[in-house]
Amino acid sequence: MNVFQKIKNLLSGKKKPRITTVINYCTNDYRFVGHCIREALVFSQEVLVPYTDHFYDGTSENLELLEKTIAENPGAKFIFFPYNSALDVLPQHWVTYARVVGWNNARTDSDFILFLDADEVAEGNCFLRWLEVFPLSGMNVVKLANYYYFREPKYQAETFEDSVVLARKKYLTEPMIMDFLDRDKAYRDIPEPKARMVMGTDNTPMIHHYSWVRSREEMIKKVSTWGHSHERNWVDLVNQEFDQGFTGKDFVHGYRYKEVQPYI
Repeated sequence: MNVFQKIKNLLSGKKKPRITTVINYCTNDYRFVGHCIREALVFSQEVLVPYTDHFYDGTSENLELLEKTIAENPGAKFIFFPYNSALDVLPQHWVTYARVVGWNNARTDSDFILFLDADEVAEGNCFLRWLEVFPLSGMNVVKLANYYYFREPKYQAETFEDSVVLARKKYLTEPMIMDFLDRDKAYRDIPEPKARMVMGTDNTPMIHHYSWVRSREEMIKKVSTWGHSHERNWVDLVNQEFDQGFTGKDFVHGYRYKEVQPYI
């Protein structure tokens, strides 16, 4: 924080909460991670990106693309953690473990941890404006509303979600973060005051979630290697989806979609 910002905070009598953003990343999300990091740097004191050398199904990562990602994003701190193929765990274990790695490496003076996936892109300037007016210092945890997209960044769901969690650091524990419920566990267990489906200052979401914005090949790679790979026969569903044009409804949640000007 520069001297002018310190003076501004003193004059306003308001100290902004210090935020560490932790971004889960594998190279399946390469097309989004640069956007995700750049926007998070607008409002975060630090941005941490845990990564490993395997996808969560145990197949080898694209090491060249990992190195490229790190070189292209010097503003973030990338933290390597080892993948242990001998562990008999579900893929979701590595999703939550990556979040633990980020939490463990956060600055000691951080007030809040924002847990993002690399395909969840915040609107940095909107987030800054929100921090100016939202009583975050009086909250322990919030879930932030997000737009949801399918196939292309112009297809936006008419239904909002709120998967992204911003949690007061002192309440987070390793068992809480490692829970199979993932970020929702922190929201459930951290005590009041809390709020969910939190919007920006214009009463619209500040996060764009591009989870299913991919080609057929990219989607198959995603569903074969992500934390939910065991839950459904995803590959067949993806192939059925791409055997036709977009119908305006997804096979994941059954959301209906409208066409918008893409944010990215």
